[in-house]
Amino acid sequence: MSDNQPIHEGQILSGALFNEPMRVETVRASSTDIWTVGLVGIQSEQFRKVTLNRQDIKALTILDSKFNYKGDGNLLRLGLQAYSLGIAYEFDPYFGLSISRVDPLPHQLEAIYDYLLKLARVRFLLEFCSRSLAHLATGEV
Repeated sequence: MSDNQPIHEGQILSGALFNEPMRVETVRASSTDIWTVGLVGIQSEQFRKVTLNRQDIKALTILDSKFNYKGDGNLLRLGLQAYSLGIAYEFDPYFGLSISRVDPLPHQLEAIYDYLLKLARVRFLLEFCSRSLAHLATGEV
């Protein structure tokens, strides 16, 4: 941020002056220490035109909206894998079995997925014991 213009387009402003975080759309200097700023609410998407002086701007929290790519790549990879595992069941009901190293027989698949897992009592018990779910998924009943 330069001294002559402390806020720029694209930044996010939050603080006691606004009831929600605001995105800076336009900045125009009115005088040496006063700026007319066009803001849009992040949640409400309402445009507001306000006049801010240097003291008002110092009281605000300014977030830069530029991408910096300084995050942890392993954490991003973990999040993407977690998301893909979370939605995989929607496309493949046997997903838990397909990523395991077990090849169940057809009668085991039918017994577990078509009959046993549809019973509410069995699902209730399986919530408390993940090891028993692993045994059921592999057909070790």
